[in-house]
Amino acid sequence: MIKNVGSSRLFSEQARVASVTLVLLSMIAPVIPAPQGQLPPIPDLARRTGNFDLAVQKQIQQSLKKLQLNPESAKANGNLAMVLHAHLLYELAEPLYIRAQRLDPSSFPWAYYLGVIRAPLGKQSKSAPILRLAVGLKPDYLPARLALADTLQELGELEESREIYRQILQDHPQSTSAYAGLGRVSWEKGDVAAAIKNYKKACELFPEFGAGHYALGLAYRSLENMEKSREHLSLFKLHSAKKPLLKDPVLDAIQALISPVEYFLHEGSSLREKREFGEAATAFEEVLQIEPHHAIAHANLVQLYIALGDTRKVEEHYREAVAIAPGLYETHYNFGTYLAWSGRTVEAIEALTKALEVNPFHATSHSNLGYLLDQQGKSEEAEKHYLLAIQYEPNFALPHFNMGRLLMARGQPTEAIVHLQQTLQPENEAVPLHIYTLALAHAQIGD
Repeated sequence: MIKNVGSSRLFSEQARVASVTLVLLSMIAPVIPAPQGQLPPIPDLARRTGNFDLAVQKQIQQSLKKLQLNPESAKANGNLAMVLHAHLLYELAEPLYIRAQRLDPSSFPWAYYLGVIRAPLGKQSKSAPILRLAVGLKPDYLPARLALADTLQELGELEESREIYRQILQDHPQSTSAYAGLGRVSWEKGDVAAAIKNYKKACELFPEFGAGHYALGLAYRSLENMEKSREHLSLFKLHSAKKPLLKDPVLDAIQALISPVEYFLHEGSSLREKREFGEAATAFEEVLQIEPHHAIAHANLVQLYIALGDTRKVEEHYREAVAIAPGLYETHYNFGTYLAWSGRTVEAIEALTKALEVNPFHATSHSNLGYLLDQQGKSEEAEKHYLLAIQYEPNFALPHFNMGRLLMARGQPTEAIVHLQQTLQPENEAVPLHIYTLALAHAQIGD
């Protein structure tokens, strides 16, 4: 797991809840396909896995050593590819899956895995042939058939894709994914009625199918049936991240290669991105059951319990996080945000100051600290932090806006206008206020 926690910004006039974002980075290195029959070289992994935890690096190195002892073993090549696949290093896994598949052409897993990872790499045209091969090796494996149909649909091979979806429904009449696939094909062919029919069936089989409701909302809108459109778009907002589960034991073998700690960290991050904060907190708490002193888990729980409104746990996990890893500036930043939002200004200033001691280049901490100092009447100190925020992030609208207000209060509207003009893009809910304030500044100079 990469040791990296990110954060979002706050203060649209009041402090907002910030986020600690745990990010898995995939290292990208181009792989040139070898001519058919030749094996592509084993990729250089040493300099591309250094950001991972030691446990993950050890896992990769162990698999690599086995491959180096027997480089023409399909199993050794495939096993290393699976480890890289598990940690989202798709471009490094691809040449190893190619090696495994060419060394053992009758193996279904190597062909299937190779086809699956080419989709997120944007290589659908190369994915389709290998998925055909995988389906030929195991014609009854539903996930492979769906993957092939989906890939063909993305490539615009609509007739073949539709035929595969129909064949799937003959064998699996309750397949939500197949009905959704038929809906996509019908929509692309301009048959709105058929698209609605298939998407409705998909949503009947899985009522919380967010993407299905979104598609129905668009389809009904195209027919000017705004009542139905609003109904399904509302259901999409309610279930936007939910999709039907598909049992895929072959692909589950990849998931099993992730350590329990890494699994729950990844699961917690994914759930947080979906705004399922309670479930995300549960996942990070699972990490602490395994490793009670895991600083990143504590740091993420600070953010999550802010969102959940559990003040006791916010402070509990903040104390734990800074005791273990006082150098995580995001922890101080998020706690400072929470304190400001709670009206505990003095403590918030202290936390944000600590964040800047760790990372003096964090523009949002400067902006928020400036705002709090401004509210205490310390305009000169506030100005210093607004200008540092702008220096480190020139297009950051909020410190420009607050700097503009400060200058107007000092009777310097001409200087204020320079900053306020920087607040009009990108468009968001604060822009009307920015425009109004800019108008006041122009009024002060008689314009």
